[in-house]
Amino acid sequence: MHCHNCEDELHDDEVRWAFEEPYCEDCFDNMFNYCCRCDSVIYRESAHYNDDGDPYCADCYESDFDDDAPDNPDVSDSDRELVVKLSRSWLQGKVETRRSIFINDKDILLKTIKDKVGLVDNPIYVFGLVDRDEYQLSASSDLFDRVQSYVLLNDIKVTVLSSPGCNRLGISLSLRKNNQQQIIEMIKQITSVQELDTT
Repeated sequence: MHCHNCEDELHDDEVRWAFEEPYCEDCFDNMFNYCCRCDSVIYRESAHYNDDGDPYCADCYESDFDDDAPDNPDVSDSDRELVVKLSRSWLQGKVETRRSIFINDKDILLKTIKDKVGLVDNPIYVFGLVDRDEYQLSASSDLFDRVQSYVLLNDIKVTVLSSPGCNRLGISLSLRKNNQQQIIEMIKQITSVQELDTT
């Protein structure tokens, strides 16, 4: 077998293939490259290069593809609901203002609460607290009255502490585990427009 370009004789372990023709290593390296996205063989002279000098075939270079985007990103149910809602509103010419609450994503119990709360009128930041005797809920001063009212009206046996900051709600571990439905309903209520209008 001989190199298709320089005619040098090739041993089986030296053959490099391009477009079904055999090449020696030197000729192959001088004439061809691999697309850094799809790995197809491309002629060096017809390759497209990005700002970093990476070679692309024409199809990959022309397609809008983000190499840094994950192939299968982890999307929570509430985030998926938000994307669908925003997309539908955009298609209908509406401006959607409802959003998901913000949480510490490392807490699996908070992820479940966020998914079940869904979209709210006025998002707040919800974080986890360790169990303590002094209080079980920590609400920033702007939320304190609404949280305290909800607790009293629904006869929930917890102590609420007023804390600095804005739009922040801390929930003890035992409440996140054992009173999840009450917490979800409370968050829905204290973040609704109707609740804000009455205070």
